[in-house]
Amino acid sequence: MSLASLIPTGGEFCVLRTQVVDSLLACCDGDSALLYLYLVRQGQSFDERAAMRTLNMTRDRYDRAVHTLTNLHLVTTPAETQKYTKSSSAPPRYTAAEMRARREGDHRFASVCQTAEIVLGRTLTEGQLRTLMNAYAHLGLPADVLIDLLTYLKREKGTVTRRDIEEQAYLWADMGIFTAEAAGEFLSRREAEKPLLSDMLRALDMAGREPAPDEYRYLSGFIRQGFDAEAVSLAKERMYTRLGKFSWKYLAGIMESWHNKGLHTAAEITAVEPNLRQTKPSATSAPSANRKPPEREDGNLADWERDWLEEFHAMTRKEETGNGI
Repeated sequence: MSLASLIPTGGEFCVLRTQVVDSLLACCDGDSALLYLYLVRQGQSFDERAAMRTLNMTRDRYDRAVHTLTNLHLVTTPAETQKYTKSSSAPPRYTAAEMRARREGDHRFASVCQTAEIVLGRTLTEGQLRTLMNAYAHLGLPADVLIDLLTYLKREKGTVTRRDIEEQAYLWADMGIFTAEAAGEFLSRREAEKPLLSDMLRALDMAGREPAPDEYRYLSGFIRQGFDAEAVSLAKERMYTRLGKFSWKYLAGIMESWHNKGLHTAAEITAVEPNLRQTKPSATSAPSANRKPPEREDGNLADWERDWLEEFHAMTRKEETGNGI
């Protein structure tokens, strides 16, 4: 078969500049090339979750591909591939008849429902059935993955709620867990992360509970970057000193800035930021409701931190004006 015969006829063409093709070939990274082709093909209908599902990429592989495309200047920033995403769109409002028809006509979905009834210990309510339908049809989690998810929740929590299923379904979809193999790897990693996760929660004054899905995304990311609980504690200290309140976004920014500098241990971090060597109890504990935000200190701040603090102070001024202060 000639190459010419592979060119589609009667449809729209996707044209790439020679420089782009050369860059993709030179980097020798299949995931990056595949993601770029998908991005070009989808255009404004691009959806992050759909990309991971269609390309069979986990979150780690997807993020690495985005990072490579960013370094190749094929996307301006990692957020460029997400500006058209519809991942946050509300799921369809399935009718009772639609859900019943899916359960009766799709043996895979029927297996998910049967497993859920075993896990929940009762016949599914309409709300519980809708949660499963959203996970299966809207988020695109396959039946075997959903069964693994339900089994995991039962093993970890004992008593499982509809909210538990919903939160984990969104977490797994955001992590790109769309195959049984990816589910197995994720569950193995999560089990291995447990001790360090507990230490990090303790460092953040959140001991004694499981992290919420959003919290897990951040903490797991810190672990995969190579940080330990002491580094998280130092980041918390700096966060409260600079910001005066808790913010996962700000905390992650601090960790990312250290990661980019190759700083992952307390010794490495304090060698660069010696002011963090001495513990400051008032800074490391959550501020009281009456505590005012810290004074501005724009010196020695990273660009992202200066922008974030400017945004924070603007919001604070707006709130004070609104309260008549």
